[in-house]
Amino acid sequence: MIDPCFTIRILRTDTEPEESDMREMHLLYFTNTGEKTALRIATLLSVVSDWNVRTQRGTPLNELVPSLFKRGSILVFIGAIGIAVRAVAPLLQSKTSDPPVIVVDEQGHYVIPILSGHVGGANRIAERIASLIGAVTVITTATDIHGVFAVDTFAIENGYAIVNPEMIKFVSAGLLEDMPVGLSVEYEIEGDLPKNIVLQEHGDVGIYIGTSDKKPFDKTLHLLPKCFHVGIGAKRNIAFDALRAFFVETLQDHVIPIESIGSISSIAIKQDEEAINMLASRHRIPFRTYTVEELQQHERQFDSSEFVRSKTGVGNVCETSAWISSKKGKIVLGKTIRSGMTMAIAKEDWRIRFSAKEVDE
Repeated sequence: MIDPCFTIRILRTDTEPEESDMREMHLLYFTNTGEKTALRIATLLSVVSDWNVRTQRGTPLNELVPSLFKRGSILVFIGAIGIAVRAVAPLLQSKTSDPPVIVVDEQGHYVIPILSGHVGGANRIAERIASLIGAVTVITTATDIHGVFAVDTFAIENGYAIVNPEMIKFVSAGLLEDMPVGLSVEYEIEGDLPKNIVLQEHGDVGIYIGTSDKKPFDKTLHLLPKCFHVGIGAKRNIAFDALRAFFVETLQDHVIPIESIGSISSIAIKQDEEAINMLASRHRIPFRTYTVEELQQHERQFDSSEFVRSKTGVGNVCETSAWISSKKGKIVLGKTIRSGMTMAIAKEDWRIRFSAKEVDE
């Protein structure tokens, strides 16, 4: 029997909505000692994170783990590494889709990320847990132990989709061999380039950051900025299939890859609208909502509908919410209407930002 004995869900109020991370974490224990360690981790995490943290006895594994893995939950096994390996091995799919998996010994001495260290963030999560409980983090990914720029970590933490993850190994291998790796970009760069990353338009191995399909290097890793933001308005209980068709066809008509969508947004009264939530979940896109007051501050920039105002309190939902989500960027598709649904798209004024940590690596 699964014993869900403890759950923490706490929302921080000092975080901007777009920075909130309500990921689900499951701490799976197998002994009474492991339970104590799990509860300790959960309690400490509640103070510093927005994660929905659950502790539960991890048996039977063959019933519990597959569903959590498929949902993309952060899995933390409190016990032996072998238990975790046997539980997740049959479920592995790809570098970009597998969730983070971490192991903590039941005494809480060591924290070991074993899956999705970069893309899923397991390394950073492990470091956070270790710092909270006074444990040692055991990191084994090559770029980390050699202090080399980790391009997949950079991509995930800075809002890029990795178009061809099979190219990551060539970039990492070049950097580990202390060889120059090219960088071709469509946007302005803020901060200094990491060691051995050089701006150039051709070469053997390199990174391309942009929205076209060009491949300037023999082995090109393509990072696609999630710079487009979709605002949606819809009548109550709109059908999911209708909304998804509207969404997909609109993007296709304007040659915008789904992977480049940074957010879906609407008015706060739509936060429980099933079709919008399903759409965001299906494509793993954050869904943001704004209050009437937040939308009213900016709605005068766009055409208003008195009918919409009578229903929601604001005259324009889709364009205004998309524009706010894009950090006041540019509307590239104005309000488009179809069968009780509206949609607009805004493009963020994108910058490529390298942090001091990445430069120091």
